[in-house]
Amino acid sequence: MALSARTRWILLGGALTATLAAIVWVREPEPVAVVVAPAKDKAARRSGVTTSAHLALEKLRQRESGAGAKIEDVFQSKSWYVPPPPPKAVPLPPPAPPPLPFSYMGKLQEEGRLTVFLTKQDRNYAVKAGDTLDGAYRVDSVEAQRVVFTYLPLNMQQTLAIGGVN
Repeated sequence: MALSARTRWILLGGALTATLAAIVWVREPEPVAVVVAPAKDKAARRSGVTTSAHLALEKLRQRESGAGAKIEDVFQSKSWYVPPPPPKAVPLPPPAPPPLPFSYMGKLQEEGRLTVFLTKQDRNYAVKAGDTLDGAYRVDSVEAQRVVFTYLPLNMQQTLAIGGVN
């Protein structure tokens, strides 16, 4: 059975009207008061079931803070960032002494004492152990193979190789 378009629209409009009328005329049910009787058995008492007569209403009131009580801001932002420890102080290496300004010219052995001849720019020196040169270098030892100096401002030893036996 085929219905015409006009008949379908009339049936759908009637169904819609009936639905709207049912929604408007239906009443909500009356609220029902429920009374809870006190629990008689021990299991119900342990579970924490209480009646409205046994509620402690004073616990529901807002607590008053004392005069010295600090109110904490619960919405304050918090961070888990922990700053790294400060870097440890690394001692600086001692400064390097300047290069030796002396050049080897020759040596002389006389009565068991060794004298070494050195040059610095246009000056010539004849040095023995214990001599001080220019107030900055002290001659600690003179040997056949080397001369050991101490650079006095930094108290550091330096060695000048002078070669083998002449």
